[in-house]
Amino acid sequence: MAKTSENVLPDAGDWCGADPFAPDFRDNPYPALHHLRTVDPVNLTPVGTWRISRYADVADVFKNAKTSQTLSDGTAPNFDPLDQRGSFLDFMLNKDGPAHRRLRNMAMQSLGGAKTVRLMESEVQHTVSQAMDQALAQGGMEIVEDMASLVPSRMMCHIMGVPLEDRPLFNEWTAARTNAFFARFLPPEVQQRTRNAGVAMADYFEALVRQRRKQPGDDLVSSLIRAEEQGDRLGDVELAVQAIGIIIAGYETTIGLISNGLRALLDHPDQLERLRQEPALIRNAIEECLRYDTPILFNWRVLAESREIGGRVLPADSVLWMMLGSANRDPERFPEPDRFDIGRQDVAHQAFGGGVHFCLGNQLARMEARHALTEFAQRTRGMDIRQGDIEWSHSFFRVMAKLPITFH
Repeated sequence: MAKTSENVLPDAGDWCGADPFAPDFRDNPYPALHHLRTVDPVNLTPVGTWRISRYADVADVFKNAKTSQTLSDGTAPNFDPLDQRGSFLDFMLNKDGPAHRRLRNMAMQSLGGAKTVRLMESEVQHTVSQAMDQALAQGGMEIVEDMASLVPSRMMCHIMGVPLEDRPLFNEWTAARTNAFFARFLPPEVQQRTRNAGVAMADYFEALVRQRRKQPGDDLVSSLIRAEEQGDRLGDVELAVQAIGIIIAGYETTIGLISNGLRALLDHPDQLERLRQEPALIRNAIEECLRYDTPILFNWRVLAESREIGGRVLPADSVLWMMLGSANRDPERFPEPDRFDIGRQDVAHQAFGGGVHFCLGNQLARMEARHALTEFAQRTRGMDIRQGDIEWSHSFFRVMAKLPITFH
């Protein structure tokens, strides 16, 4: 794909009524995504990227296409070139081949395995139970702060080995920092806020890395340091970037999974009641929540070689925006895709991406959501639950900042 001398993709196509950067897009993106998928499923956007919106095409690219996370010249297609401190250029998500495998394997030791899920599960149960105790005593709760953010932030603090009192810092930092993944296309004030968060997080985690080199602990940063002593040598900055990226990828998305899932249940009281009556459906319910309203509406890949997608041949270096939210509502794959059904069969959603970059923290996120939704459903039996107004976060993801509810 042709690029300008500053590596900015040229104006090209049309948003087809589905501009992901429009202020109101997050409110309800699905009608616009349905229109996009129907009229132009392999869509060349005004910024020169290609949006892939049908389930079959998204799954095919993830499974079969030869792709990269960067352009052939090694640059990132979506990142803000002025965003340097805490940049994701060195994060495992932006790496390919052996470099990606090395970093991913190091992180898997502390984050991705069944052992971590088992170790964290009792703490998650305790946190969720306390949150519901407080909510019932107060006659309501703010879903994001009191549950959806509380649970993963406590888990991430434990995994990273940072003090629980620093949780409020991460709430603002991580929401702002998600914008770094597509910051090239965002307004200047959002870019600046994203850079500021990157500087703050880099200062914090580079200091933490230096501390852990002197005093190792039982946490992910210490595990990365121990792994490098076995041959995978990383500098302080690269280590800090892995920690920052893992927090953002694992924390912010889990907030979205829990809060979007609870909202879907509240919007569909018949499904909430069904979960109360059939608690064994919880695992399937989590998958339906991920399909119905995924926190990450799209991610990206770069074609390493030309490929036919949906009847169009795209050249090497084409930047693909994989429209996960659209694929998950594709009627060719899911009957009545706009219907929320916790008993839906074969919920093979694309919410965690695919291929070698499949979300490594998916089991931890599922476990946290499973306990949050189960406890909420069972302990609000017989209650009339009323929702307040939604406030969206600064996150690039589909994540709420606030959703107050009251119990009657």
